Amino acid sequence: MPNPQHIIDRVSSDLKSSLSADLVAQKQITSITLPIKDINLRSLPTTEGSWLFWNHPAAEETILGLGSAVQITATGPNRLTTLNHRLEQLRSNWQWLDQEQTGCNPQIFVCFTFNPTDQMTGPWSGLPNSGLFLPELTILQRDNYCTAIFSADFMKGSEIELIHQRWIKLFTLFINSMNRQDSPPGCKTSLTRVSTSANQEEWGELISKAQKSISSGIMEKVVPARHLRVCAERNLNPKQLMTALSYLYPSSMLLGSSIQGRTFISATPERLVSYQDGIVSCDALAGTIHRSAVEKHDQDLGQQLLADNKARHEHQLVVEDISESLKEVCSAIEHLKHPSLLRLRNLQHLHTEITGRLKSDISLLQTAERLHPTAAVNGYPGPNAAQWLTQNEPFERGWYTGTAGWINWDGNGTLAVLLRCAILDDNYADLYAGAGITLESAADAEYAETELKFSVMLEALENA
Repeated sequence: MPNPQHIIDRVSSDLKSSLSADLVAQKQITSITLPIKDINLRSLPTTEGSWLFWNHPAAEETILGLGSAVQITATGPNRLTTLNHRLEQLRSNWQWLDQEQTGCNPQIFVCFTFNPTDQMTGPWSGLPNSGLFLPELTILQRDNYCTAIFSADFMKGSEIELIHQRWIKLFTLFINSMNRQDSPPGCKTSLTRVSTSANQEEWGELISKAQKSISSGIMEKVVPARHLRVCAERNLNPKQLMTALSYLYPSSMLLGSSIQGRTFISATPERLVSYQDGIVSCDALAGTIHRSAVEKHDQDLGQQLLADNKARHEHQLVVEDISESLKEVCSAIEHLKHPSLLRLRNLQHLHTEITGRLKSDISLLQTAERLHPTAAVNGYPGPNAAQWLTQNEPFERGWYTGTAGWINWDGNGTLAVLLRCAILDDNYADLYAGAGITLESAADAEYAETELKFSVMLEALENA
């Protein structure tokens, strides 16, 4: 990197030339985009305070948010309607300055839990049930082009000089973090299992109860989850964890946040929905099997999954669930008749992409409200499965199987289902994994599937 102070001074000067008394007098939320030369953000830097992070290595897309210009939270059954309304209000009072015509518009981070009424206790304490977050500083890296987006709420009557100082302080912290030579993580840390819910015996009882409900016709599928708490020999480092996940799972979407001292990390292969220029795309992801280092055996395992009646039935329910939800808001819904294989490092899934043309009066958040939770993480039919989970699952899921992602100035964006996730607490981590249960399920096999899903984060945590 060239002289860091030169970069900081250049940005400071450009910001001063963009800010004016007239800008403040308009009393709007304001975002200013500036190109940042000689910066290449590919992974989470060592950051201080609150931060939000999105990284899709295969797409060469990284977004880092620092500070808080606007934060809107909600809870309850109508939370997404509330957030959508507040987002529309925000956009009506939001101006964007892009004097160098980068085309890189501001990003708002989005998150919401699996359960609309989750009180966020235990490991989730301090995190919001759902929220919109416009950072004061957003670093956006796409391909080899990096921009910084500075945002402030001038409706509060803030002084120009104070806002400028705040922006440069955050930008300086970012530049210094990029210029810091971090020491390598050293040897792996061992992980000790502290507690689990449910153990194999409890899981068997839960699956038996689920299949009795399925047999009675209450539902066709339900997706219960397990919770695992582990302890490491050293404090777990979010930067090193993200770096490990980026190396191990480059095709996944890596999401992270630190809010009120609570650090959350997810490496998910599943989009709830993305929206770009009128087209929405969703991932139906259900049906899982492990992988093999032997190529022929690995191919045979994939074919075994494709031919497995239980997995195909479970997957088809997810496809039907998403398709039905999209019919309310889309036209021209399309998907392939048969699923393909999505191969990750240690497991492979049945996958179907579903697309549609979104009606002009429907937003991304309104689409997410109709889709979430899908049959992949909840069950089918959705209301019956959700009620069963409320009555029988022994813990609150928090953000696990909830959703997080980003929406930009134009309303385009991507929201991902929060799978393969962990809450970090010094040298402790809380992990979550689930499995789709149908009448054909075998409890031991489904337990093994949850262990396989736990292994995604456990392997990365050993290097954190």
